[in-house]
Amino acid sequence: MSQSSQHEEPQRNPLRESRFEPYEVNRPIPVFVLAVAFALVAWGAWTLWSNSGDNVADTAAVSVTGDQVAVDPDEALLSAGAALFEANCATCHQMNGSGVSNAIPPLVDSRYVTGPADAPVQILLHGIDGPMAVRGNPYNGRMATFGDTLGDHEIAAVVSYIRGAWGNAAEPVDASFVAEQRARFDSDRGPWSGGAELETVTGIPARLTSTTAMEASP
Repeated sequence: MSQSSQHEEPQRNPLRESRFEPYEVNRPIPVFVLAVAFALVAWGAWTLWSNSGDNVADTAAVSVTGDQVAVDPDEALLSAGAALFEANCATCHQMNGSGVSNAIPPLVDSRYVTGPADAPVQILLHGIDGPMAVRGNPYNGRMATFGDTLGDHEIAAVVSYIRGAWGNAAEPVDASFVAEQRARFDSDRGPWSGGAELETVTGIPARLTSTTAMEASP
């Protein structure tokens, strides 16, 4: 036997050869993928910042509004009254409160507006249908009732507005006063029969004389 044949070949281990050690090739991330990722991150950051800014603005607006109402509730009442007047009354009494000559009495310098506050409240609650004198001029028409369509806060807003608009300088009223006036009479009592009946309720003279004049003539 030769010498080379005397060396034994190394034994092969099938189990060892079947094992595979996984490894990852170190490959750089493509520039395109990095650009897309950066763009998404930037977009997300901008979105969060934008939403945060909106929330801050909204919060500030609510705070300012709340402060205004808390500091000056009369201003909020008059603003609501102006809107309600425009929607329900301006067609007849006009936006400037001048009324319509010989048809609709004016609200400017009217004793039924700037006099005892129960007068305009009762007129709004129940309406009026009959003759009355305003600023020296006679009127005989019908005004609709608003007691069924406007609540106490809404009537208070309208009355407060007309008592302080166009140069009128009477005090505003609140919803509790309107509620008291509403409770005085049945809701279905019908409209007031002109100035004479209103005089029995409010004390405002139905007819003006030289000694009882409470409003200026035009």
